[in-house]
Amino acid sequence: MFKLVQNLTVWWPVKVIEPDPEKPGSFVEHTFEVELEILDRDYSKNRDAMRVELLKTAEADPSEENLKRVQAELDAFDTASFTRVVKNWRGVIGEKDEVIPFSNETFAAALKLERIRVALNRAYQDAIDQDKARLGN
Repeated sequence: MFKLVQNLTVWWPVKVIEPDPEKPGSFVEHTFEVELEILDRDYSKNRDAMRVELLKTAEADPSEENLKRVQAELDAFDTASFTRVVKNWRGVIGEKDEVIPFSNETFAAALKLERIRVALNRAYQDAIDQDKARLGN
């Protein structure tokens, strides 16, 4: 039986790819899980439209000063978007193998790392990609 819920949350794997400190010139993949809220289409379409408008301001004025301003606005916008959908994590440890609990502060620190942002974006897109579900992946 299908249960229709307004706010669907799911645990989803996040695969972080980063340079391997042990093997120069190669990469290593690490995985942790996040609890994602799957947003409805209207909300997502509105956020996409807002992001496109920010990008248009860069096209309208490609000066270095404006591009820096737009990049800062995009970073803030994307951070707010990640904060909106990521509710929790598990499987995240620190440099001394201590468990790092999810909090606004620890999540904000993780979002400062580009490899985390890329991995979270990829994970969310995978979670909402219906084509992959049809293929059984």
